[in-house]
Amino acid sequence: MPRATAICAVLALALPLAGVDFSTQPGAPLPDDVPDSVKALVRAEGIVVKSPDGKVSAEYWTRQAPFQGDPVSGNGIRMKTIPEGALIALVNFPNGGSDYREQSIPAGLYTLRYSLHPEDGNHMGVAASRDFGVLTPVAQDADPAKNIPFKELVAMTKTVGNAHPTIVRLEMAESSETPHLWQDDAEHSVLDLDVAGEPVGFVVHGHSEE
Repeated sequence: MPRATAICAVLALALPLAGVDFSTQPGAPLPDDVPDSVKALVRAEGIVVKSPDGKVSAEYWTRQAPFQGDPVSGNGIRMKTIPEGALIALVNFPNGGSDYREQSIPAGLYTLRYSLHPEDGNHMGVAASRDFGVLTPVAQDADPAKNIPFKELVAMTKTVGNAHPTIVRLEMAESSETPHLWQDDAEHSVLDLDVAGEPVGFVVHGHSEE
């Protein structure tokens, strides 16, 4: 798709992706059952992502509170302002869904924490960078303000019910103006959202080829 066409589609709040249209809508209120410890970190109003049939695919409430702790850096890391293991968003999948590895996501509320896939042979070719978000059922995330170490985060995400950590691919944002919906080179639908004052791209539709 020509970039000019994509920009026009974004302005219309719908972006053509492989023959289909996703869209966004602001103003999603936080569900009543969100723990106060999560409410203290995220925005009170979220962004709704709708699939081509008009159903709600997911709702995102991104982190508003400043991060605590030092950000990570190194080979294959693009996110330079986020501490590893920090909560970056609350996500609701009202109709369930699938993660970046096409694993099932049961319907419900999840915390999304920043993590890095390991530098080992099992993860070569998964993505162009190591930046991912890891999903955990909100009821299983006892301390949202804490930055969770990798091994502990892997154990937490296993409560989703998948053999592999349940993940959301993160990209460098295309725009500093958020929310912003666009298509990356792999034809993934990416939604740029403000996370603690910095734009971060969340892959909301599309999967790894590995």
